[in-house]
Amino acid sequence: MKNNRHDAMILTVTPNPCVDKTIFIDALTPGAKIRSRKFTCIPGGKGTNVSRAVKALGGETSALVIVGGHTGRHVVEMIETQDGVRCAPVWVKDMTRTITTVLEEPVHRQTALFEPGPELSAEEKESVVAAFRYAVKEARVATFNGASSCPMTHDLYATLIPIARDAGALTVLDSYGPDFALALDAVPYMVKPNREEAEEAVGFALDSDVARRRAMDVFHEKGVRLVVLSLGAEGALASRAGERIRAIPPKIREINPVGSGDALVAAFAIGLMEGWPLEQMARLGVAAGAANALSWDIGHFTREEVEAVAQDVVVETL
Repeated sequence: MKNNRHDAMILTVTPNPCVDKTIFIDALTPGAKIRSRKFTCIPGGKGTNVSRAVKALGGETSALVIVGGHTGRHVVEMIETQDGVRCAPVWVKDMTRTITTVLEEPVHRQTALFEPGPELSAEEKESVVAAFRYAVKEARVATFNGASSCPMTHDLYATLIPIARDAGALTVLDSYGPDFALALDAVPYMVKPNREEAEEAVGFALDSDVARRRAMDVFHEKGVRLVVLSLGAEGALASRAGERIRAIPPKIREINPVGSGDALVAAFAIGLMEGWPLEQMARLGVAAGAANALSWDIGHFTREEVEAVAQDVVVETL
């Protein structure tokens, strides 16, 4: 049993964070010089989104990020000052990427430009493992978010999940590609793929409820205790210990769905930390995802807004 005063904390891991900038314009004309009236800038990456959402929901969190250069310093500064979240940076040689999204406001069309992420050396990877081993001592839940940017670290989550388990933390995996496949072998407590990620992992189309239930069974057979399949505007399916439910959000005026899956992960992480029943976690998780989509800025909602949406979430037993 932990007796650390910070043991009720959720640790998020983001191997490929970014400076996430949005430029708002009227129209994107190739080859033209276009002036913008406004822009926004937040620390990007799935784990930083989860930490921001945990904070918004009233939980305690720390964000472990792999960062480098002046853009990395900007990410750490924004996490700590803008989001008010404790940050555990692991510094590497390569510069942290910037993602620039151009939003044409009249037609609400997004064009996103992704810079490449850092390439880590073996020594840098070991420093990440060492930093995680130290940080997870204070955590009750550890979430592994997104994918790494280089082959050297595709197995990073597979290395970190047993360390978290040995430290007494429940582990939540929200990834894709080789990072997800390798991490599954380390048997995380919970996985949260979306439909496309689940299809890639199980090798068949999730085009019916029967197929979706079969996919959840595949993950359970690998030893995963809690499976959450996020379905965007359709909500989510959740399965644990023989209990299966569907949580359906109310119809909303969607502005920006980016980060809604991360908000769902944040709510489930809080629920795991607090020992909530499955229905309560699913209801709050789907409500948090919907509340996130109501505004442009990712994770900028309040607990009160989420609970208001949660009243209209429909939960069905499968």
